[in-house]
Amino acid sequence: MVCKNRMLFKTLVFILLALVTTACEAGSDAKNVSSDNKSEDVVSENKVKDKSQVVVAETVTTTINYEEKFTAYLKDKNISLKSRDVLFDMQNTLNQPFAIMGKAELDIYYNYGFRDFEKTHFAVSIIDEGAGYSDRWVLYFDREEFNDLFQTLKKGGIFVIATGVILKAQYQDGQDELALGMDIAYEANSKSVSSEDNSSVIDVVKEYKEQKGLSLVAIDVLYDIQNHLDKPFLISGKASLDTYYNYGFRALEQSHFAIGVWDESTDEKWVVYFDRQEFSDVFDMMKQSDQYVTITAMIPSSQFEIGQDELAQGLDIMLGTGY
Repeated sequence: MVCKNRMLFKTLVFILLALVTTACEAGSDAKNVSSDNKSEDVVSENKVKDKSQVVVAETVTTTINYEEKFTAYLKDKNISLKSRDVLFDMQNTLNQPFAIMGKAELDIYYNYGFRDFEKTHFAVSIIDEGAGYSDRWVLYFDREEFNDLFQTLKKGGIFVIATGVILKAQYQDGQDELALGMDIAYEANSKSVSSEDNSSVIDVVKEYKEQKGLSLVAIDVLYDIQNHLDKPFLISGKASLDTYYNYGFRALEQSHFAIGVWDESTDEKWVVYFDRQEFSDVFDMMKQSDQYVTITAMIPSSQFEIGQDELAQGLDIMLGTGY
């Protein structure tokens, strides 16, 4: 009887030891799992922190406070008026300089007291962002004094802060947002559209230009027409027959056909007029389908009229080439 009890006691002790060992191993595994999870959480947290830091860094490097630049410009130039102050009170702000900020591009709009300014001044349209809403002004800058600005704008639009003034001598009742450009601050745009260095211009167009001895392209002429009358220049782009006859070319329909060309250097549509007899084969081909063309054009002084748009006489044309 005693022997049996001892055997039973040993068995119970053995079972208890086995249970304790299993529990200890399970606890150790749980700790390891918990430790691993904590390690993963730390890594994940670090990643989130790093990502947050990257986002903040990117925001700082790409944000430009133009309002601060505008305010600094006003203070530096000692200007108290903004374009909006002038817009709604022109007659009481004549001869007083004002500041304007926004995207600027070359323009061909000459009107009111600035109608005869094209020969000495180039036009710059500015979409005014300093007024709190979009409003378009045209400022006229002296061609000699601001030649660097003119060359820069020929390459594309830029963001500017400029000083303008509506002189009493130029002001006319009812005029819109037109002013004389007095000063300007801008950052040069590296984009180029000149046919000399634009990589998209195909070799045949360059060869055509050299063969014809052309030194001008359409963009050289468009924003300085009066100083480039009677001078041949290059137009190249997709073309189709057109029906637009106006200004000094209004009476040419009987003797000339019109070709509308989306010129690549100006991104504008030019209408070029060709003699019907001399270029009859071109007319026949253009009736069949649109063509890429390279053209030698000229604006004759005998046909030029103040205010005309992109109209020219065609001197030569080659089909099947373009930008």
